[in-house]
Amino acid sequence: MNRFALIGASYKTAGVERLGQLALPKDQIAQRLPGLAAEIGAQELAYIGTCNRIEFVLAGDEPLAVQACRDRLGRLLTPAPLAESETRRIFRAWTDEGAVEHLFLVASGLDSAQAGEREIYAQVRSAWTTSRAAGTCGPQLDYIFGEALRAAQDVHQQAARPGNADSLANFAVRRTEEHIADRKNPRVALVGVSPMTRHCARSLMGRVPMTVVNRTLDSAQEFAAEVKADALQLDSFRADPRGFDVIITAVGGAEPVLDRPLLQKLAAMGHNPLLIDLGVPPNVDPEAAADVGLSRVGMDEVIAAAASGRTAKLGELASARVVIDEHLERLRSEYAIREAAPLLRRLTAQYQIAAVDSLRKLKTTDDEALKLWAESFARKLAHAPIKGLRALAAEAGPEAVRAYLEGVEEALKDSKEKSS
Repeated sequence: MNRFALIGASYKTAGVERLGQLALPKDQIAQRLPGLAAEIGAQELAYIGTCNRIEFVLAGDEPLAVQACRDRLGRLLTPAPLAESETRRIFRAWTDEGAVEHLFLVASGLDSAQAGEREIYAQVRSAWTTSRAAGTCGPQLDYIFGEALRAAQDVHQQAARPGNADSLANFAVRRTEEHIADRKNPRVALVGVSPMTRHCARSLMGRVPMTVVNRTLDSAQEFAAEVKADALQLDSFRADPRGFDVIITAVGGAEPVLDRPLLQKLAAMGHNPLLIDLGVPPNVDPEAAADVGLSRVGMDEVIAAAASGRTAKLGELASARVVIDEHLERLRSEYAIREAAPLLRRLTAQYQIAAVDSLRKLKTTDDEALKLWAESFARKLAHAPIKGLRALAAEAGPEAVRAYLEGVEEALKDSKEKSS
C-alpha cells in the first residue's frame, strides 16, 4: 500500500485558531484541489475538513515523497508560508498502511475529539465526492475511500449503543438546553445546513421552536420541513437577527457569518443570545463578540469538553478498534492481489507468445486454429503459477510478485533470443 500518503493537522497539533487559518473554505475546495495536487506532486488528492481537523489524502502510481509533500503544503496554505520546522510540528504525515489505517480511524470517528461520533462519516463521503468533482480522484482514492467508508459502517454497527454515538454537536445541544431552561417561549436559530447543525436540529426537534438559516433558501426550507422548523435566508437573518435566545452556527467559509457589524446590531437590540460557534474557522468574530459583550462558545471550548472524557470513551470502543484491524488485514491481502493483477496479465501474455512461437515451427497454415490453440495452451500453462502467485501476493505483497515476474520475463527473453 505504498501508493498512499496522508498529511493532516488537528486541534491537538495546531490548536483551533491556527487550524481555522489553515482550513480550505468549503466553497473553494473543488477549485483549489487541482492546483494543490500539482504543486505538492500528487496524482490524486482529496481534502477532509472538519471542526477539529484537516486531512489531505494523497495517492499516485509511484510511492510518494511524503515529507516533501508536507513541506510544500506548509508553503501553500497560508499567505505567509510556514517555516519547515513549524510545518512539521503542525502537520503529521503517514505513508503506506499507516496512511490507510489513519483514514479508517478518521472515517469511523475513532480519531475524533468526541470518540465514536458519526458526523465525520458524511464529511469523509463529501470529501470523496468533492475530489471526484474536482478531477483529482482516480482509481487509487476511489478504492481506498470506498474501503474506509465500509470500515466505518462496520464500526458503527459494532458500537451501536447510544452512548457511543455521541457528537460534538451534543455539547451544543446541552448548552442550548441549559440556556433556555428557565426562559419563556425560547427560540433557536441554526445557521448553516451542515452535519453539525442537522444533528442539533434533530436533537432539539419538538422541544423548542427553531429557525433554519442558510444562504440558499431552498436548502433551508428543505431541511426545515424535515425538523419542523421555520426557514430564513441568510440575508434576511442578517437584516434582523432578533428574537433568538440561542444561535448555533456551523458554516464553511473563510469569513465570519456573524461579523462585527451584525454583532453590534445584535447588542444594540438589547437581546443578547448565546452564540454557539461550531465553525472552523470561526463563524462568529471572537474579538467582536467579546467587545460588544455577547456570550460566545467556540470550538476550543467544545473540543476541550469532549476531550476530557475521550480516554474513557476509547476504552468503551475497544471492540470497534478490532473491527478496524480486521478490515486492514483483509485489505492488505486484497490490495496486494489488486496490485499484482497487471503483472499477472503480462505473465499470461508472455506464455501465449511463447506458445505461438513454438507452434510456428509446426507444418500448418491454419492461423485461426493456431491462435485458438495458443490461447488455450497459455491459460493452461499459466494456471498453476498464477494460483501460486496470488498466494505469494497475499502473503508477501506486490513487490515479491514483481521481483519474481521480472525474473520470469528475463528468462523468457533469453530463451527467445537463443531460439532465434
